[in-house]
Amino acid sequence: MQTPHSVAEPLGEPAPTGSLAGPAAQLQTAPALAASTAPLARESAEFRRLLTRAFLVPAILLTLLAVALGGGVTLLVRQARLTQRSDQVLARSARLRELLVDRETGLRGYLLSGDPGFLVPLERADRKLAETLSSLRQLLRENPDQLARLDMVESMAREWGQYAARERELFESGEDYISDFRTGEGMQRLSSMLEVLDALGESEQVRRRERAEHASLTGRLLFWLSLGCVSSLALVLGYASRRQLLALARSHDAAVAAMQEREQRIRELNASLEQRVADRTQALAAVNAELEAFTSSVSHDLRAPLRQLGGFTRLLDESAGTRLDARERSYLALLRSTAAEAVQMVDDLLSFSRVSRAELRSRAVDLNAVLGSARDGLLHEEEGREVQWVVHTLPTVQGDPTMLLLVLRNLLGNALKYSRKRRPARIEVGTVNVPGAEDIVYIRDNGVGFDMKYAHKLFGVFQRLHRADEFEGTGIGLAHVRRIVQRHGGRVWGVGVPDQGATFYVALPRRGQPGEIAL
Repeated sequence: MQTPHSVAEPLGEPAPTGSLAGPAAQLQTAPALAASTAPLARESAEFRRLLTRAFLVPAILLTLLAVALGGGVTLLVRQARLTQRSDQVLARSARLRELLVDRETGLRGYLLSGDPGFLVPLERADRKLAETLSSLRQLLRENPDQLARLDMVESMAREWGQYAARERELFESGEDYISDFRTGEGMQRLSSMLEVLDALGESEQVRRRERAEHASLTGRLLFWLSLGCVSSLALVLGYASRRQLLALARSHDAAVAAMQEREQRIRELNASLEQRVADRTQALAAVNAELEAFTSSVSHDLRAPLRQLGGFTRLLDESAGTRLDARERSYLALLRSTAAEAVQMVDDLLSFSRVSRAELRSRAVDLNAVLGSARDGLLHEEEGREVQWVVHTLPTVQGDPTMLLLVLRNLLGNALKYSRKRRPARIEVGTVNVPGAEDIVYIRDNGVGFDMKYAHKLFGVFQRLHRADEFEGTGIGLAHVRRIVQRHGGRVWGVGVPDQGATFYVALPRRGQPGEIAL
């Protein structure tokens, strides 16, 4: 949240006269202040040195302990993950064994009985076999010996598949398949695969036991290391704390005396601040008066010539319009519109200045009533259009009702303007229910939206994100909104998506919560 600033700040702050801020006063008070703060500076340096020493040794020990514990925990976690990987390898190898057995039993049952139902586990095993082999290969990617065994199993599984296809083809064609079947070639192939798979599982079991033993040893070492480091840290902290407390106790009295002397000097200096504040207030009032005069000058000396320019171009168009060609008339029209736009910009700038300087009259404000007044003032914007309003219940806030009306009127006017091309236009007003010390009101439309990379330009004076020939306006409305909301101690922001609409949020301090309103 930005702190509201006075309108006089851009013009600079004059140095007050007749106060202690002058060079002579500074020369008078500087030696005394330096003499009073010298002992305190020495005591502060000693205190900082002792404090640094008191925390440096424990910090180093804690850092070493953290590094040691971090390394041990990392190693322990790695070993636990390796053990878990071994468990996954064993589970996958058991699953692979089941699939190989299912293939053999399915083929044998089909060849002996001729029942196609025995082919169901065979075909299911064929579908799952490649997936199981792939996952097992991924788990064994760092173990060349196990990968070699897995390659053997995969090769024998393919050969068994060729054997099974040949037997099924002989059986289904009515040829002699019994002679090959009785030789037990399928069982022999299965036994060979299972032997290699068993060797893979036994090797992984050995590796798992080794990993579990290493993890257990690491855990015990980590425990004793932590216990030793914590005990050493406690002893060092106790010894160091005792020494530092004794040293701090010795310097305490001197530090307190120096602080009391400095506080006395500060009280003496503060006694002179009232005159300095009065001088600065008087200078600020003079600057504000100059700003008022400047505003009046702009209102009279700049706006009047612009209006005369617009009037004379209108008269020129009326008197010489028939003697001018189309291009010259377009030049006159452009000149008139430019003069009118300049007048409007001056009026908007003066309005922005008045909003920044107007006094806030804070009281409880029902935003539902303010919203109704804002909508009534924008009825002309809805003529001939289809506008869907979705209005939820709004909270009661603390603020100036006139200025909050200007906020809602500007935001609703923008929503109506930028959703003009939508049929129907949809505008939603509601609150965001979040815990905290703010009431957040949003206004959402389904208009043209904007690109968020230009969101930082939304609330600048005379900043526009769309061309003037698409949507009218001078770009001062959202600057009004931000200034008013900031003076209420709140904040405002917008979120948009091109061609999908925009949402503007206004957050105001909740009633009964601590906060300030800039007057």
